[in-house]
Amino acid sequence: MNGNKTSVGSRIKWFLYGLKIKIFGGEKKNGPTKPRNKKAGQTVFLFFFMLFPVLQFLVFYVGVNVNSIKLAFVKYEGNKASFAAFDNFDRVLKAIFVNGDLRLAVKNSTIQFLTGLLIGMPVQIAVAYVLFKKVPLAGAYKVLLFMPNILSSLVFVICTRVLLFDALPTVFHGFMVTMYDSSSFYAVLIFGMWMNFAGGLVIYLSAMCSISKDILEYGELENMSSAKELWYVVLPSIFPTIVTYIIVAIAGFFTNYGHFYSFYGASGTGKKPFDTLGYNFFVKVSNSNDPKDHTFAAAGGVLFTLVVAPITLITKYLLEKYGPSED
Repeated sequence: MNGNKTSVGSRIKWFLYGLKIKIFGGEKKNGPTKPRNKKAGQTVFLFFFMLFPVLQFLVFYVGVNVNSIKLAFVKYEGNKASFAAFDNFDRVLKAIFVNGDLRLAVKNSTIQFLTGLLIGMPVQIAVAYVLFKKVPLAGAYKVLLFMPNILSSLVFVICTRVLLFDALPTVFHGFMVTMYDSSSFYAVLIFGMWMNFAGGLVIYLSAMCSISKDILEYGELENMSSAKELWYVVLPSIFPTIVTYIIVAIAGFFTNYGHFYSFYGASGTGKKPFDTLGYNFFVKVSNSNDPKDHTFAAAGGVLFTLVVAPITLITKYLLEKYGPSED
């Protein structure tokens, strides 16, 4: 009897003790951190770590664009605002496909995008690879190529305006670049590529310098030429960086106004030979007091976002799935 009572009491005691341990975690002892406390700390860290980009998105995208989305559905008659339904979107679509007000801007934006993608990016990668191979005077070349980014771009804009539109036509009578013809568009486009060259060069060169030495030594053992090493070893290794640049370029198709505003200010829009979508809409927002221009630009921004967002995501997916990899 006594033995059975002791056995039952002992079981109850140990059951209550185990329940206490599960609920309260037992008594604190000097030793390693408990797994539960460690997991809670990781959860708190991840929460605050993810809180920053979420707040940044809510403030700088949602908060900033709330008024733009509202304006896209508003029309003004004098100072009186009313609901416009999709009238502003209709104006944007007609400007592109019907009356042609934005047709030249779409064409120039496409040229600007393809020039940067098909000419600017390959040249940046090729020059970065040459410097990566540590050719003679590679350090001096880095300094020379980065020089345009040391001074303000406006300084170079002023110098280039004087050179193209005043100095060269005076010295070379056959050389003619006027400020308001098609040749000025390509002149400013080349100027923009030159000014943006150093930024991409530094990024690609940094990506190449992070390539494992084992991979590069494998190429040397296989007796690869420089062209094969660039194609089969370097490009797959830096492909995530290339994907990032392509995605940013696509996302900025409708907003990239290059250096045209620096050259021409607000006087360039209106079916000018150098008009681009980014330049046109930037001037409508920054230099116009007409509410119709603001509602037009707001509708265009919403419409362009709906177009470019899926294209950007699909392009990213396809490049990551079918693009080259280090394996």
